Amino acid sequence: MNLTPQEAGRMEYLLGKSRLSYLTNKEEEELRYLITKEQPSAKDSSIDELIKLGLILVGLYFLSKALSKK
Repeated sequence: MNLTPQEAGRMEYLLGKSRLSYLTNKEEEELRYLITKEQPSAKDSSIDELIKLGLILVGLYFLSKALSKK
């Protein structure tokens, strides 16, 4: 993955916040940056599509982390 552990944690936080309330414009921009860093083809996606993709990426990040510990 192209994200640092801190960036993946921040993306997880922003995705969680997006499920509970609205993100500010700055937070949406940050989330878009983090997701497109990992998946550049998502740069023109809607925020809803980015959130769905971000949830998949966070899941893959945790799976990768769990597998690397074995």
